[in-house]
Amino acid sequence: MIKYVILIPSFNDWECLNHLIPKIDHALVNTSEKVDILIVNDGSTIKNNLSFKKISKLNKIEILNLKTNVNSQIAIATGLNFLKKEKFEGGIIIMDADGQDDPECLIKIIEEVKKDTKSTITVNRSKRKDEVKFKILYQIYLFLSFLLTFKYLKFGNFSYLHSGSLDKILSTNDIYSAYAASIAKHFKERKVIFSARKKRIIGKSQVNYFFLIHYALKIISVFRGQVLINSTVLIFIGLILTNFKFLSPSFLFILLSFSFFNVIVFLIASKINKSEIIKNTLTNIESIENLIK
Repeated sequence: MIKYVILIPSFNDWECLNHLIPKIDHALVNTSEKVDILIVNDGSTIKNNLSFKKISKLNKIEILNLKTNVNSQIAIATGLNFLKKEKFEGGIIIMDADGQDDPECLIKIIEEVKKDTKSTITVNRSKRKDEVKFKILYQIYLFLSFLLTFKYLKFGNFSYLHSGSLDKILSTNDIYSAYAASIAKHFKERKVIFSARKKRIIGKSQVNYFFLIHYALKIISVFRGQVLINSTVLIFIGLILTNFKFLSPSFLFILLSFSFFNVIVFLIASKINKSEIIKNTLTNIESIENLIK
């Protein structure tokens, strides 16, 4: 029987976790699997108030307290590095703390894992409950990212990978930019499960449109080599469409747009690669709390 760890990055989402973890426990009620939870506390400014009246299925709940806030992607990488250091052997399920990743989907993941424990699984979003403005921007992002990377990424953090895959996904700095993009880059053969994205359990999202745009750019930066190739091809196509008029306003706009975009993407990747925190994420761990054993 394979052992599981559910890895949850969290920043000030204690109230959501107070509801989410019992939901996870209830979703696993008919399974005999051994499941732990590892919460990566990403430098929360609100004090931990986790309290569970009754947990019957979960084997252990631990909190990995980070000294400073590093964002959810680096928090995930920190958790994976920690599991690697602890020589954990089994399955790792990554999900968000806000409840938008459906706990009932855990059973679908476990059923797929039983067929092949070493597989990599992503949970693609079949439905999103977002405002119209966000949906439009999201579709624009999907189109542009596919145009520039040939990747159609309709999944986020909610996913599964085996501990045997840790060396591969941690072999580059891609995971510190965007976990989902790193999964897509390193694991081309993946199983896909579809699940509707739920509403946030409590409160409002802590991210704004600027953050989302920056995160989209970080996702694309993981494929910066492909972006450069595709941009070059698109510039050449633009040149053909303008009858090789190098100084035409249309061609200059295309050239400058793609050139500027590539500079931004490479600068983002460079900033991540030079970041001190990713050189050894484990030094950012302040303490480990055990809620249940």
